[in-house]
Amino acid sequence: MYSPITPVTYAGHQALQLSTRHGVAVVALHGAHLLSWVPKGHRDVFWLSPQALPEPASIRGGVPVCWPWFATQRMPAGAMQHGPVRNLPWRVRTVHSSDEDEVSLTLEPVVQTALDAQFSALAPGLQLSLRITLGSSLRQTLHTRNAGAQSFTLTQALHTYFAVGQATQVGIEGLVGLRYQERNAPNTEVQHAPFALDPFTPACDRIYQHEMPNDRPLADRLSGYRYTLLDPVWARRVVIETQGSQSVVVWNPGSGGARKIVDVPDDAWQDFFCIEAANAGPDAVVLTPGAEHSLTQEIGIIF
Repeated sequence: MYSPITPVTYAGHQALQLSTRHGVAVVALHGAHLLSWVPKGHRDVFWLSPQALPEPASIRGGVPVCWPWFATQRMPAGAMQHGPVRNLPWRVRTVHSSDEDEVSLTLEPVVQTALDAQFSALAPGLQLSLRITLGSSLRQTLHTRNAGAQSFTLTQALHTYFAVGQATQVGIEGLVGLRYQERNAPNTEVQHAPFALDPFTPACDRIYQHEMPNDRPLADRLSGYRYTLLDPVWARRVVIETQGSQSVVVWNPGSGGARKIVDVPDDAWQDFFCIEAANAGPDAVVLTPGAEHSLTQEIGIIF
């Protein structure tokens, strides 16, 4: 009998497997972390580190949820990198299935005592849910509501690790003309040529920004953008469409960076590329009391 959602153990994690006629995805209850998406007849779209640390550490690879701050942006010293929710257990709130064509579930984090103090102090009153929909494409929506009495400046990301044949041969469409900030660089630059890693120093950590005046209302962020990861080795194009975001993060640690990351094998930087739907850098979202914001990415594969 067809079952659209099945409890499984995947890479050592308690998880839920979503199945449709189009393929299979797996989401861990730890961090609401997408671990795998395999479109029918094709290889996995995501990279998951074989050296990922056990829970309660965050999982390396797949799609970590960075919330309610990206990196430690606008946070005081000592704030957890990328926020607390990727280290928390999540629970299923709702499930919806449409025969074998599409299935979706909505999850919410279960805040634990060990993280309550920092979370409550730095992000009081915020409520979060994540909706994952699997059909012919894969869609994720992070929805935040400020139920508190004070405004909060939200930064966040869906930190997607795309599996690739060879990172040095990857191209990315949709970035030409955008201004970007390279991590730790003093000035911003503009992407004038098609994106590719520098073959001599293959590392990249950039926040690309679509121009939007600061006085534009929050509703204007609903306009969407499209990016395409070109993978000539595996002869596929990964299309990422975003909404609720004026920024996108592009990251690969390169060989030097990978050697400094304990849960990434030294040579594995060649096997993935991160393109992250985000509200990061200048694209921070001010949520007044009662305000809501959604960040969505929809991923499709073209062969």
